[in-house]
Amino acid sequence: MPLFQNAHSLTLTETERQLLEYMESHLSDCAFSSLKELEDCLYTSGATIVRFCQKLGLEGFNELKYQMRSHLSSRQDSLLFTDRLLSRSIALFHDNVQNIDLALLQTIADLLTGDRPVYIYGNELNSVAARYLHIILTALDYPSILLEWPHLLQGLAYEMNSRTILFVLTAHEDTLPYFTALEKTKQRGICNILLTCRPDSPLYTVCDYVLYANDRPEEYRHVDVSGRIGMLTIIQLFIELLVHKH
Repeated sequence: MPLFQNAHSLTLTETERQLLEYMESHLSDCAFSSLKELEDCLYTSGATIVRFCQKLGLEGFNELKYQMRSHLSSRQDSLLFTDRLLSRSIALFHDNVQNIDLALLQTIADLLTGDRPVYIYGNELNSVAARYLHIILTALDYPSILLEWPHLLQGLAYEMNSRTILFVLTAHEDTLPYFTALEKTKQRGICNILLTCRPDSPLYTVCDYVLYANDRPEEYRHVDVSGRIGMLTIIQLFIELLVHKH
């Protein structure tokens, strides 16, 4: 793994060298371990592990795991796609839940159930989560409008009332069509909320609130078969907050 190869040229403490050696020799295990599990296994603190990740140029342990999983995926590692398939799914689910900002969820839930017009946009597979949220909001007497076509979103960007709440759900696809629409709505004072699976999404800059689900892109026979468990989990938490408020 290039990241670890480069790490050998850094000035590391004895503990950091042990961390590096362990991660290199147990790549598949570390890629799906929690920080607590690694602490217990190596008898070291989480702070030490995080500092090691930052010395590698990363923000923290979750980013390191993402790098390791991407490396395993690029190798089509048999352990990743067979024996570790269930562990992989469970680990991704736990990572997603641990990184959810509950205060942010509550803020957005309050916006969705206020007196402002709400538009919910989701295209293709993302429409599953968008439609689910729209159905529940409507059933609880919180009116919302569901959008499922990019061209409709782009057209309405020039027509929406400035008090509008626009909630966009997008995963891994090209974000350029959405950027233009969201940039326009932001300029017009509309509150943009984004739920995305892309940690590097350019849409972050044109949204007021951003939620990140760690669902990974996967394709089979040129068909998007990516999971939406992380995204649906966040939507379900929204719904539970709405039900509690109701």
